[in-house]
Amino acid sequence: MLKKLLLSLALSASLFAMHDASVNLNSDDIEVNGNIDLGELNQSDYPDSYFLTLGFLDVDNAESTDPLLSAGFMLRQDMTGVNDLRFGIGFKGTYTKVGNSKHAALPINVELAYTLPLDFAMPVIISAGLSYAPSVLSFKDADSYFEGRAEVSLQIIEQGALFVGYRQIETDFESNRGGDYTFSDSAYIGFKVRF
Repeated sequence: MLKKLLLSLALSASLFAMHDASVNLNSDDIEVNGNIDLGELNQSDYPDSYFLTLGFLDVDNAESTDPLLSAGFMLRQDMTGVNDLRFGIGFKGTYTKVGNSKHAALPINVELAYTLPLDFAMPVIISAGLSYAPSVLSFKDADSYFEGRAEVSLQIIEQGALFVGYRQIETDFESNRGGDYTFSDSAYIGFKVRF
């Protein structure tokens, strides 16, 4: 299934002018993310601002867990008056299954990315993101959704970067279905390419 997903994302990159794609992994998990630049698709006056986001995270843990799938919309722009600081806000839909319990949510996302003002040949970027859905935005057997991330990237070439990061994802369920559940809590390494 993972091979089919990677092939599908690669084909989508060429068909839909995907703005960037990333892969990260550790000894137990693999994650694939893509951002399609909607501004390039419709030749708007705001390229590199509106994105369709896609995600796939497969974790290896003791529970019988399906991959976490996500799709959403993100608005990203440089912050006024602050050099090299980029802000993003949006939403996404998420879905997974843990054991016999299904988890679906519509979390709201916020992210920041800052290019450090270093005199260094390759830019260093620190970024963080937060996604949250309370019970009113959680469906099926879900009670809430929380995702926090932090990354440090080294842009080795104009179209590519290497990064290390840490993520914590809580896909909590209604108390009669098992309560709190940590879907992922791990560090990872990866790379990102821009198209």
